[in-house]
Amino acid sequence: MRIHSFTASTFVNGPGNRALIHFQGCTLGCPGCFNASTHAKDGGEEITVQDLIKRIPDSVDGVTISGGEPFLQSEALYELVKELRPKFDSIVVFSGFYLHEIKKTAYGNDILKLIDVLIDGRFEQDKLASEGLRGSYNQTIHLLTNRHKLEEFMERKVEISINSEGRLSMTGFPSQELISLIGDR
Repeated sequence: MRIHSFTASTFVNGPGNRALIHFQGCTLGCPGCFNASTHAKDGGEEITVQDLIKRIPDSVDGVTISGGEPFLQSEALYELVKELRPKFDSIVVFSGFYLHEIKKTAYGNDILKLIDVLIDGRFEQDKLASEGLRGSYNQTIHLLTNRHKLEEFMERKVEISINSEGRLSMTGFPSQELISLIGDR
């Protein structure tokens, strides 16, 4: 599988302390996408499911998977969530595909049976959301199991970090004003 990045601990991409995996590669081309650096198919890092699982601390409450577009690597995504399910109480997946599209993909229904929450839909720049863990109001938060409540996905927070080389990274759901202030770094 090819991932863009891995974050061992985040508190802004779902309920509690979560590991965050950004898949690499997206062909949807949503104008204004916040994660444009995840789009190139050949970017990021090639990693096995087992090596990725080893990076996830036992102390996290769950795992969030985003992109790029995870369902473009549906076999790898299926293998990943199949390994995660017995280890973690919460699995959240963000996808630019809609639920009805995912159900038609290879492994789509199998993946949906193993995750707790799917946040789906193409990002639409003219429908920017100001609440909830979604980029635009057309995106839907689907509770696929009874592990979570919708309220857990309504607070918008941002984490900003600077590494030792001075590189800034941001995760979560920043306002357009914050994105404008920080710029493309």
